[in-house]
Amino acid sequence: MNGTDLRLSLQIAFTYIGTVVGAGFASGQEILQFFTLLGPMAYPAILLAVIMFAWVGVRVLLLGHKLRARSYREMTFYLFGSRFAMIIDTAMMVMLFFVTVAMLAGVGALFKEQLQLSFQVGVLLTMLLTFLTILRGMKGIMAANTIIVPVMLFVVLTIFVQSFLQTEHPPQTIAPADNAKQFAWILSAITYAALNLGLAVSVLVPLGGEIRSKRALKLGGLLGALGLGVMLLCSQYAMSTRMPLIAEYEVPMGFLSSTFSPLMQGVFVAALWGEIYSTLIANVFGLSSQLTSPQNKMHGSLITVVILTAAFFVAQIGFSTIVHYLYPVFGYVSFLLLLLLLWPRREAAK
Repeated sequence: MNGTDLRLSLQIAFTYIGTVVGAGFASGQEILQFFTLLGPMAYPAILLAVIMFAWVGVRVLLLGHKLRARSYREMTFYLFGSRFAMIIDTAMMVMLFFVTVAMLAGVGALFKEQLQLSFQVGVLLTMLLTFLTILRGMKGIMAANTIIVPVMLFVVLTIFVQSFLQTEHPPQTIAPADNAKQFAWILSAITYAALNLGLAVSVLVPLGGEIRSKRALKLGGLLGALGLGVMLLCSQYAMSTRMPLIAEYEVPMGFLSSTFSPLMQGVFVAALWGEIYSTLIANVFGLSSQLTSPQNKMHGSLITVVILTAAFFVAQIGFSTIVHYLYPVFGYVSFLLLLLLLWPRREAAK
């Protein structure tokens, strides 16, 4: 593999990671709900999720490449035909919208809890920057993630190392109460991976459609899954050292970083905002590209404004509430969608 392909693979990996690592992941709230509460079974659950990220991520990227797709609509039409594709597209758009809402609510919680600033100021500022980035299309998304993701990786690794060195806070684990709960980690891992992969399709498919090198797509997908695994494992360990106290916070990783030093807290807040922003632009881009068509008279930028405005009002519900109640439901729906995507009953007629 030449230097150009390697550089492209890293950009693909960073875009993959940035699409998945949003408010729920980077804040620690998703990791808390899906993994940390499992106790010692959190680690095999993370391993299973990473395997799914690698396998499914690469397949989706290559399918986008094969179809030269500009949106995930082309993928669903190719696999299922117009009748079933419409149902799947609608389900994915609903999930993308509500995760967009969660990203905005996460930004508001971050500004309020970590910076003692207004919830609304954080949301409105991020909405403006999201709109400006989406105007640049996929190039804007890749450029943003190439900067944001390495910073977040550094911050998570630093928090892990500092947590590991603090021997006065050993990891707290809770053994499952019965045999049924011993296998809850499998469902949790599949649900978590399916949720994030189902949403990431909106970016991975058109990303695969833009990249001409299949080798770069394969390596980029694998590196992206590896990076997600490292971040999951490091965050899980760090948060387990402060259980059960950390479960009380809207932004658990923000609380954890604040226990080390003001500098680390500041760097984490900046990195967390960047990751929320990167996933937000991915989700809004996916929604906008899906709703924009030659038959649709609304301009793409106007559709983006409408999406962000609607999400702003729904985001007032609150971040932890959305993650706790809606994310598991979306995970189950996404799992069904992925089964359809990976094992279609028939290839649609062309």
